Amino acid sequence: MLGKKYDQSVKTVVVGDSGVGKTCILFRFVRDDFEEGTPATLGVEFMSRIIETKTRRIELQLWDTAGQELFRAVTRGYYRGSIGAFIVYDITKRDSFENISRWLNDVKSTARADVVCVLIGNKSDLSDNREVTKEEAQEFAEKNHMAFFETSAKTGENIEEAMRSCLISVEKMIDEGKYDGKIGIESVVNDDNQDAGSHSSCC
Repeated sequence: MLGKKYDQSVKTVVVGDSGVGKTCILFRFVRDDFEEGTPATLGVEFMSRIIETKTRRIELQLWDTAGQELFRAVTRGYYRGSIGAFIVYDITKRDSFENISRWLNDVKSTARADVVCVLIGNKSDLSDNREVTKEEAQEFAEKNHMAFFETSAKTGENIEEAMRSCLISVEKMIDEGKYDGKIGIESVVNDDNQDAGSHSSCC
């Protein structure tokens, strides 16, 4: 019998407007790869990576959700049971930052009550075209008890740090007995109308 590949499983979702770079962030984190013109996610995509900490091996499940309004009601069902959420905006698109509150509210109303949220301002490599300052994003994050990182999926800047920041908080919850690291049945969407879609600009 093969040994178990990991000790705990951590379900997280990645949300934000279409085109902010959610899929590109996950490609960089999971595959250490970046592709220009990655097609937008339609529905939901799933990726995972096993991370070794000092005391355990944790499977970080990453549910990449579509940012288009058309899919919002469908993808919200995949937030159920999530212990972590990465809320992403594009630092060069003001509207994507102004919509962060809506995404955060969706997560908090559907995921676990103790969900760990991380705010990510993506495309830091395009800072010359910045429309959102670090200061206002940091202020929003602090007000909502979130860690905050500016990242670049293209260069890899802060991708690992942002993802691991969530994992560090969740591992502390595991150590304190507040989370068992198991994916419950409530987090599984089993609906013919809510199948995970395939990705079809970097969502």
